[in-house]
Amino acid sequence: MVLLFALVFLQRDTISHEKNSKNHVVPCSDDETLATEKREFENEKEKFGKEKEKFEKEKEEFQDKKQQFIEENEDFDYAEDPEEEKEKIDVVFTWGGIVKDMNIRNRYNYELQFSLRAVHKHLPWVNKIYVLINSDTDYPYWINKEAPGKIIVYDRCTIIENPDHCPTSNSFAVFSALHKVEGLADKFILIDDDVFINQPLTPDYFFTEEGFPRVYQTHKKMQIYQDDREFTDIKRPKYKYTRFSHLPKPMKKDLITKFHEEYPDYAKLVQSHKKRYKKLSEEISMIYYEYFFEMKWLKAEDKSKAKFYQIPHKHTADITKEFEEIYKELIDKHINTFNCNDDYSTNKETYLKQRKVLWDFYMKLYPETPDYEIPNPDHEKYS
Repeated sequence: MVLLFALVFLQRDTISHEKNSKNHVVPCSDDETLATEKREFENEKEKFGKEKEKFEKEKEEFQDKKQQFIEENEDFDYAEDPEEEKEKIDVVFTWGGIVKDMNIRNRYNYELQFSLRAVHKHLPWVNKIYVLINSDTDYPYWINKEAPGKIIVYDRCTIIENPDHCPTSNSFAVFSALHKVEGLADKFILIDDDVFINQPLTPDYFFTEEGFPRVYQTHKKMQIYQDDREFTDIKRPKYKYTRFSHLPKPMKKDLITKFHEEYPDYAKLVQSHKKRYKKLSEEISMIYYEYFFEMKWLKAEDKSKAKFYQIPHKHTADITKEFEEIYKELIDKHINTFNCNDDYSTNKETYLKQRKVLWDFYMKLYPETPDYEIPNPDHEKYS
Protein backbone atom coordinates (compact mmCIF):
# COMPACT_ATOMS: atom_id res chain seq x y z
CA MET A 1 0.00 0.00 0.00
CA VAL A 2 2.82 2.38 0.87
CA LEU A 3 4.60 1.43 -2.31
CA LEU A 4 1.51 2.14 -4.37
CA PHE A 5 1.11 5.65 -2.81
CA ALA A 6 4.76 6.46 -3.48
CA LEU A 7 4.43 5.55 -7.17
CA VAL A 8 1.31 7.73 -7.58
CA PHE A 9 3.00 10.75 -5.96
CA LEU A 10 6.13 10.33 -8.13
CA GLN A 11 4.06 10.17 -11.32
CA ARG A 12 2.07 13.35 -10.34
CA ASP A 13 5.29 15.27 -9.61
CA THR A 14 6.81 14.24 -12.95
CA ILE A 15 3.73 15.40 -14.90
CA SER A 16 3.71 18.77 -13.04
CA HIS A 17 7.40 19.33 -13.75
CA GLU A 18 6.94 18.63 -17.50
CA LYS A 19 3.97 21.01 -17.62
CA ASN A 20 5.93 23.80 -15.94
CA SER A 21 8.88 23.24 -18.26
CA LYS A 22 6.66 23.73 -21.32
CA ASN A 23 5.09 27.01 -20.05
CA HIS A 24 8.24 28.61 -18.68
CA VAL A 25 9.73 31.44 -20.89
CA VAL A 26 13.32 32.47 -20.26
CA PRO A 27 13.61 36.26 -20.56
CA CYS A 28 16.03 37.75 -23.18
CA SER A 29 19.11 39.53 -21.92
CA ASP A 30 19.51 43.37 -22.27
CA ASP A 31 22.13 42.86 -24.98
CA GLU A 32 19.73 40.84 -27.11
CA THR A 33 16.99 43.52 -26.76
CA LEU A 34 19.43 46.28 -27.77
CA ALA A 35 20.62 44.29 -30.76
CA THR A 36 17.04 43.79 -31.93
CA GLU A 37 16.23 47.49 -31.63
CA LYS A 38 19.45 48.38 -33.45
CA ARG A 39 18.57 46.08 -36.35
CA GLU A 40 15.10 47.68 -36.59
CA PHE A 41 16.64 51.19 -36.56
CA GLU A 42 19.12 50.27 -39.30
CA ASN A 43 16.28 48.90 -41.41
CA GLU A 44 14.27 52.12 -40.97
CA LYS A 45 17.36 54.22 -41.73
CA GLU A 46 18.01 52.30 -44.92
CA LYS A 47 14.35 52.72 -45.92
CA PHE A 48 14.49 56.49 -45.25
CA GLY A 49 17.69 56.79 -47.26
CA LYS A 50 16.05 55.18 -50.27
CA GLU A 51 12.99 57.47 -49.95
CA LYS A 52 15.24 60.54 -49.71
CA GLU A 53 17.23 59.45 -52.75
CA LYS A 54 13.97 59.01 -54.67
CA PHE A 55 12.73 62.45 -53.56
CA GLU A 56 15.99 64.17 -54.59
CA LYS A 57 15.83 62.53 -57.99
CA GLU A 58 12.20 63.63 -58.51
CA LYS A 59 13.09 67.16 -57.33
CA GLU A 60 15.96 67.36 -59.82
CA GLU A 61 13.67 66.15 -62.63
CA PHE A 62 11.07 68.77 -61.64
CA GLN A 63 13.66 71.58 -61.70
CA ASP A 64 14.83 70.48 -65.15
CA LYS A 65 11.24 70.48 -66.44
CA LYS A 66 10.57 73.87 -64.83
CA GLN A 67 13.64 75.40 -66.46
CA GLN A 68 12.69 73.90 -69.79
CA PHE A 69 9.17 75.35 -69.48
CA ILE A 70 10.54 78.83 -68.64
CA GLU A 71 12.90 78.75 -71.62
CA GLU A 72 10.12 77.64 -73.96
CA ASN A 73 7.72 80.31 -72.61
CA GLU A 74 10.05 83.22 -71.89
CA ASP A 75 7.67 85.71 -73.54
CA PHE A 76 4.69 84.57 -71.49
CA ASP A 77 3.10 87.24 -69.27
CA TYR A 78 2.83 85.56 -65.88
CA ALA A 79 -0.11 86.80 -63.82
CA GLU A 80 0.48 87.87 -60.23
CA ASP A 81 -1.11 85.98 -57.40
CA PRO A 82 -4.37 87.92 -56.81
CA GLU A 83 -3.89 87.87 -53.03
CA GLU A 84 -0.32 89.14 -53.29
CA GLU A 85 -1.41 91.81 -55.79
CA LYS A 86 -4.15 92.87 -53.40
CA GLU A 87 -1.63 93.54 -50.62
CA LYS A 88 0.76 95.65 -52.70
CA ILE A 89 0.84 99.38 -51.99
CA ASP A 90 2.59 101.85 -54.31
CA VAL A 91 3.44 105.53 -53.93
CA VAL A 92 2.85 108.19 -56.59
CA PHE A 93 4.52 111.58 -56.96
CA THR A 94 3.81 114.12 -59.69
CA TRP A 95 6.78 116.35 -60.50
CA GLY A 96 7.13 119.37 -62.73
CA GLY A 97 10.91 119.13 -62.99
CA ILE A 98 13.59 121.73 -62.34
CA VAL A 99 13.01 125.26 -63.60
CA LYS A 100 15.90 127.67 -63.17
CA ASP A 101 14.07 130.81 -62.15
CA MET A 102 13.07 132.54 -58.92
CA ASN A 103 9.35 131.81 -59.18
CA ILE A 104 8.42 130.14 -55.88
CA ARG A 105 5.98 127.84 -57.73
CA ASN A 106 8.83 126.46 -59.84
CA ARG A 107 12.01 126.65 -57.76
CA TYR A 108 13.60 123.36 -56.85
CA ASN A 109 14.73 123.01 -53.23
CA TYR A 110 15.65 119.32 -53.27
CA GLU A 111 12.09 118.42 -52.19
CA LEU A 112 11.57 115.38 -54.41
CA GLN A 113 14.98 113.88 -53.71
CA PHE A 114 14.43 113.94 -49.97
CA SER A 115 10.73 113.10 -50.05
CA LEU A 116 11.74 109.96 -51.97
CA ARG A 117 14.40 109.26 -49.35
CA ALA A 118 11.77 109.69 -46.63
CA VAL A 119 9.56 107.04 -48.25
CA HIS A 120 12.55 104.75 -48.76
CA LYS A 121 13.57 105.11 -45.11
CA HIS A 122 10.23 105.06 -43.30
CA LEU A 123 7.94 103.05 -45.62
CA PRO A 124 10.19 100.12 -46.60
CA TRP A 125 7.11 97.93 -47.26
CA VAL A 126 6.11 100.07 -50.26
CA ASN A 127 6.13 98.08 -53.51
CA LYS A 128 6.94 100.67 -56.22
CA ILE A 129 7.34 104.46 -56.31
CA TYR A 130 6.09 106.20 -59.44
CA VAL A 131 7.32 109.68 -60.36
CA LEU A 132 5.01 111.13 -63.03
CA ILE A 133 6.66 113.75 -65.26
CA ASN A 134 5.81 115.49 -68.54
CA SER A 135 7.32 114.15 -71.75
CA ASP A 136 9.54 117.22 -72.05
CA THR A 137 10.75 117.13 -68.43
CA ASP A 138 14.33 116.05 -67.78
CA TYR A 139 14.84 112.79 -65.94
CA PRO A 140 15.67 113.46 -62.24
CA TYR A 141 19.44 113.90 -62.42
CA TRP A 142 20.22 112.14 -59.11
CA ILE A 143 18.38 108.92 -60.01
CA ASN A 144 20.40 106.19 -61.70
CA LYS A 145 18.42 104.97 -64.73
CA GLU A 146 20.24 101.63 -64.67
CA ALA A 147 19.72 100.88 -60.98
CA PRO A 148 17.19 98.14 -60.31
CA GLY A 149 14.85 99.27 -57.60
CA LYS A 150 11.53 100.71 -56.64
CA ILE A 151 11.66 103.97 -58.59
CA ILE A 152 9.73 104.21 -61.86
CA VAL A 153 9.91 107.53 -63.70
CA TYR A 154 6.75 107.57 -65.81
CA ASP A 155 5.64 109.80 -68.71
CA ARG A 156 2.34 111.21 -67.51
CA CYS A 157 1.42 112.46 -70.98
CA THR A 158 0.69 108.83 -71.90
CA ILE A 159 -2.32 108.79 -69.56
CA ILE A 160 -3.81 112.16 -70.61
CA GLU A 161 -6.61 111.39 -73.06
CA ASN A 162 -6.05 114.26 -75.51
CA PRO A 163 -2.39 114.68 -76.59
CA ASP A 164 -3.01 118.42 -77.01
CA HIS A 165 -3.56 118.69 -73.25
CA CYS A 166 -0.06 117.56 -72.30
CA PRO A 167 2.55 118.70 -71.28
CA THR A 168 0.49 120.09 -68.41
CA SER A 169 1.31 122.09 -65.29
CA ASN A 170 -2.04 121.14 -63.73
CA SER A 171 -1.43 118.32 -61.24
CA PHE A 172 -5.20 117.88 -60.87
CA ALA A 173 -5.35 116.93 -64.54
CA VAL A 174 -2.77 114.22 -63.85
CA PHE A 175 -4.68 113.04 -60.77
CA SER A 176 -7.76 112.56 -62.94
CA ALA A 177 -5.95 109.84 -64.90
CA LEU A 178 -4.01 107.99 -62.20
CA HIS A 179 -6.10 104.85 -62.64
CA LYS A 180 -4.58 104.53 -66.12
CA VAL A 181 -0.96 104.30 -64.95
CA GLU A 182 0.27 100.96 -66.25
CA GLY A 183 1.39 98.58 -63.52
CA LEU A 184 0.24 100.76 -60.64
CA ALA A 185 -1.05 98.74 -57.66
CA ASP A 186 -4.73 99.01 -56.78
CA LYS A 187 -3.82 100.62 -53.45
CA PHE A 188 -1.47 103.56 -53.66
CA ILE A 189 -0.52 106.70 -51.73
CA LEU A 190 -0.44 110.08 -53.47
CA ILE A 191 2.28 112.30 -52.00
CA ASP A 192 3.20 115.88 -52.94
CA ASP A 193 6.93 116.36 -53.39
CA ASP A 194 7.05 118.89 -50.53
CA VAL A 195 5.49 116.42 -48.08
CA PHE A 196 7.81 114.25 -45.99
CA ILE A 197 7.38 111.09 -43.94
CA ASN A 198 9.12 111.71 -40.62
CA GLN A 199 8.96 108.34 -38.87
CA PRO A 200 8.11 104.70 -39.63
CA LEU A 201 4.45 104.19 -40.51
CA THR A 202 2.59 100.96 -41.24
CA PRO A 203 0.02 100.32 -43.99
CA ASP A 204 -2.85 100.60 -41.51
CA TYR A 205 -1.98 104.28 -41.03
CA PHE A 206 -3.15 104.73 -44.64
CA PHE A 207 -5.76 101.98 -45.19
CA THR A 208 -8.42 100.28 -43.09
CA GLU A 209 -8.58 96.52 -42.57
CA GLU A 210 -11.19 96.43 -45.36
CA GLY A 211 -8.72 98.21 -47.68
CA PHE A 212 -10.45 101.62 -47.75
CA PRO A 213 -8.49 104.90 -47.50
CA ARG A 214 -8.07 106.56 -44.10
CA VAL A 215 -8.59 110.31 -44.39
CA TYR A 216 -7.37 112.43 -41.49
CA GLN A 217 -10.00 115.11 -41.81
CA THR A 218 -13.54 115.01 -40.44
CA HIS A 219 -16.10 115.17 -43.19
CA LYS A 220 -17.59 118.34 -44.56
CA LYS A 221 -18.56 118.80 -48.19
CA MET A 222 -17.89 121.86 -50.31
CA GLN A 223 -19.21 123.01 -53.67
CA ILE A 224 -16.63 122.38 -56.40
CA TYR A 225 -17.35 125.44 -58.50
CA GLN A 226 -18.39 128.71 -56.90
CA ASP A 227 -20.73 129.28 -59.79
CA ASP A 228 -22.65 126.04 -59.96
CA ARG A 229 -23.85 126.90 -63.46
CA GLU A 230 -20.41 126.18 -64.91
CA PHE A 231 -19.97 123.09 -67.08
CA THR A 232 -23.56 121.94 -66.79
CA ASP A 233 -23.49 120.47 -70.29
CA ILE A 234 -21.87 117.29 -68.92
CA LYS A 235 -22.63 115.00 -66.04
CA ARG A 236 -20.28 116.10 -63.29
CA PRO A 237 -19.99 115.92 -59.51
CA LYS A 238 -21.16 118.93 -57.49
CA TYR A 239 -19.26 118.53 -54.24
CA LYS A 240 -15.83 117.74 -52.91
CA TYR A 241 -14.52 116.73 -49.51
CA THR A 242 -13.51 119.68 -47.35
CA ARG A 243 -10.00 120.64 -48.30
CA PHE A 244 -6.95 119.61 -46.32
CA SER A 245 -3.45 120.26 -47.54
CA HIS A 246 -0.17 118.46 -47.61
CA LEU A 247 -1.04 115.10 -46.12
CA PRO A 248 -0.31 111.84 -47.94
CA LYS A 249 -3.52 110.75 -49.65
CA PRO A 250 -4.27 107.01 -49.85
CA MET A 251 -6.18 106.05 -52.99
CA LYS A 252 -7.62 102.99 -54.73
CA LYS A 253 -7.60 102.49 -58.48
CA ASP A 254 -10.78 100.43 -58.55
CA LEU A 255 -12.71 103.14 -56.68
CA ILE A 256 -11.35 105.88 -58.95
CA THR A 257 -12.40 103.78 -61.94
CA LYS A 258 -15.94 103.55 -60.52
CA PHE A 259 -16.00 107.36 -60.14
CA HIS A 260 -15.11 107.82 -63.81
CA GLU A 261 -17.73 105.28 -64.83
CA GLU A 262 -20.24 107.46 -62.98
CA TYR A 263 -18.90 110.69 -64.53
CA PRO A 264 -17.39 109.55 -67.86
CA ASP A 265 -16.69 113.02 -69.30
CA TYR A 266 -15.38 114.79 -66.21
CA ALA A 267 -11.75 113.71 -66.61
CA LYS A 268 -11.67 115.22 -70.10
CA LEU A 269 -12.89 118.51 -68.67
CA VAL A 270 -10.26 118.63 -65.91
CA GLN A 271 -7.49 117.56 -68.30
CA SER A 272 -8.45 120.32 -70.75
CA HIS A 273 -7.25 122.85 -68.15
CA LYS A 274 -3.48 122.83 -68.61
CA LYS A 275 -3.22 125.17 -65.66
CA ARG A 276 -5.31 124.88 -62.51
CA TYR A 277 -8.80 126.14 -63.15
CA LYS A 278 -9.64 128.91 -60.66
CA LYS A 279 -6.89 127.84 -58.28
CA LEU A 280 -8.22 124.86 -56.31
CA SER A 281 -11.70 124.38 -57.74
CA GLU A 282 -10.97 121.04 -59.40
CA GLU A 283 -8.94 119.49 -56.59
CA ILE A 284 -9.70 116.04 -57.89
CA SER A 285 -8.32 114.08 -54.93
CA MET A 286 -10.90 115.82 -52.72
CA ILE A 287 -13.59 115.17 -55.33
CA TYR A 288 -12.66 111.48 -55.25
CA TYR A 289 -12.84 111.50 -51.45
CA GLU A 290 -16.34 112.99 -51.43
CA TYR A 291 -17.48 110.25 -53.81
CA PHE A 292 -15.79 107.58 -51.67
CA PHE A 293 -17.43 109.01 -48.54
CA GLU A 294 -20.89 108.97 -50.10
CA MET A 295 -20.35 105.34 -51.14
CA LYS A 296 -19.03 104.43 -47.65
CA TRP A 297 -15.61 103.56 -49.09
CA LEU A 298 -13.64 105.88 -46.85
CA LYS A 299 -12.78 106.09 -43.15
CA ALA A 300 -12.81 109.69 -41.83
CA GLU A 301 -10.46 110.24 -38.90
CA ASP A 302 -9.83 113.28 -36.74
CA LYS A 303 -6.96 115.35 -38.15
CA SER A 304 -5.13 115.30 -34.81
CA LYS A 305 -4.52 111.57 -35.29
CA ALA A 306 -2.39 112.32 -38.33
CA LYS A 307 0.33 113.96 -36.20
CA PHE A 308 1.10 116.38 -39.03
CA TYR A 309 3.38 119.40 -38.77
CA GLN A 310 3.28 122.47 -41.00
CA ILE A 311 6.58 124.31 -41.25
CA PRO A 312 5.77 128.02 -40.79
CA HIS A 313 5.27 130.03 -43.96
CA LYS A 314 7.12 133.14 -42.80
CA HIS A 315 10.89 133.20 -42.40
CA THR A 316 13.68 135.57 -41.50
CA ALA A 317 16.61 136.02 -43.87
CA ASP A 318 18.79 133.68 -41.80
CA ILE A 319 16.78 130.52 -41.16
CA THR A 320 19.57 128.50 -39.48
CA LYS A 321 18.32 128.70 -35.91
CA GLU A 322 14.70 128.34 -37.00
CA PHE A 323 15.36 125.01 -38.73
CA GLU A 324 17.41 123.72 -35.81
CA GLU A 325 14.32 124.24 -33.63
CA ILE A 326 12.04 122.68 -36.26
CA TYR A 327 14.27 119.60 -36.42
CA LYS A 328 14.12 119.23 -32.65
CA GLU A 329 10.33 119.59 -32.64
CA LEU A 330 9.88 116.98 -35.38
CA ILE A 331 11.93 114.48 -33.37
CA ASP A 332 10.70 115.28 -29.87
CA LYS A 333 7.00 115.26 -30.81
CA HIS A 334 7.26 112.13 -32.97
CA ILE A 335 5.67 113.89 -35.93
CA ASN A 336 4.44 111.48 -38.62
CA THR A 337 4.49 113.79 -41.64
CA PHE A 338 5.33 117.41 -42.37
CA ASN A 339 5.11 119.92 -45.19
CA CYS A 340 7.82 122.35 -46.24
CA ASN A 341 6.51 124.93 -48.72
CA ASP A 342 8.76 127.28 -50.65
CA ASP A 343 8.14 130.50 -48.74
CA TYR A 344 11.70 131.74 -48.93
CA SER A 345 13.26 134.95 -50.10
CA THR A 346 12.83 136.30 -53.63
CA ASN A 347 16.30 137.85 -53.31
CA LYS A 348 18.59 135.38 -55.03
CA GLU A 349 21.59 135.80 -52.72
CA THR A 350 19.46 135.39 -49.58
CA TYR A 351 17.54 132.51 -51.12
CA LEU A 352 20.68 130.53 -51.98
CA LYS A 353 21.85 130.79 -48.37
CA GLN A 354 18.45 129.62 -47.18
CA ARG A 355 18.51 126.71 -49.59
CA LYS A 356 21.86 125.60 -48.16
CA VAL A 357 20.22 125.49 -44.70
CA LEU A 358 17.40 123.40 -46.18
CA TRP A 359 19.90 120.96 -47.65
CA ASP A 360 21.59 120.51 -44.26
CA PHE A 361 18.19 120.10 -42.59
CA TYR A 362 17.10 117.37 -45.02
CA MET A 363 20.47 115.62 -44.82
CA LYS A 364 20.17 115.50 -41.06
CA LEU A 365 16.78 113.79 -41.36
CA TYR A 366 17.59 111.52 -44.31
CA PRO A 367 21.38 110.97 -44.49
CA GLU A 368 21.39 107.50 -46.08
CA THR A 369 21.90 107.32 -49.85
CA PRO A 370 19.43 104.80 -51.37
CA ASP A 371 20.65 102.29 -53.94
CA TYR A 372 18.80 104.06 -56.76
CA GLU A 373 20.67 107.36 -56.33
CA ILE A 374 23.79 108.43 -58.19
CA PRO A 375 26.50 109.03 -55.57
CA ASN A 376 27.53 112.68 -55.20
CA PRO A 377 25.83 114.25 -58.25
CA ASP A 378 26.63 117.85 -59.16
CA HIS A 379 23.60 119.53 -57.59
CA GLU A 380 24.70 123.05 -58.48
CA LYS A 381 24.89 122.16 -62.15
CA TYR A 382 21.22 121.25 -62.28
CA SER A 383 19.62 123.67 -59.85
